[in-house]
Amino acid sequence: MTGYRVKNQGFSLVEVLVALAIFLIGVLAVATLQLTSISANSKANLMTSGTSLTKSKLEELMARDFDHGDLKDIDGDGTAGLGHISFDNDKDTQPDADYGPFPDTGPQRVYWNVAADVPAPGMLTIQVIGRWQEKGQWKETRLDFVKSSSL
Repeated sequence: MTGYRVKNQGFSLVEVLVALAIFLIGVLAVATLQLTSISANSKANLMTSGTSLTKSKLEELMARDFDHGDLKDIDGDGTAGLGHISFDNDKDTQPDADYGPFPDTGPQRVYWNVAADVPAPGMLTIQVIGRWQEKGQWKETRLDFVKSSSL
């Protein structure tokens, strides 16, 4: 068994450092993906809960009788009020929401506007606007519904 040389086994310090650097780059990439995923999930959660609150209010209004008090164009601004969320209830100023905000505090709010005899006599156009705060900015969704007096 002479003439055989025993080789040193193991890794050199340089090989270990290179492997560790490659591993850390991979871990940092996964951590970045995780942070992005958390942010996107949070945004989706806010959007879902804001839209759900808006849909809930729309379904509540759809179930009411045609002549219910919550389905009146109380400031008389008709179609001009559709799409507006300001709320001063004065028909001499800018068009505004007929009802809202509901609830009046918190990160989510719902407003609704009613236009009578639109698109035809005996019909109401109801627009429900849901708003929520995301990173200090207000985001919103709008749902429209036409209710007929004959139904």
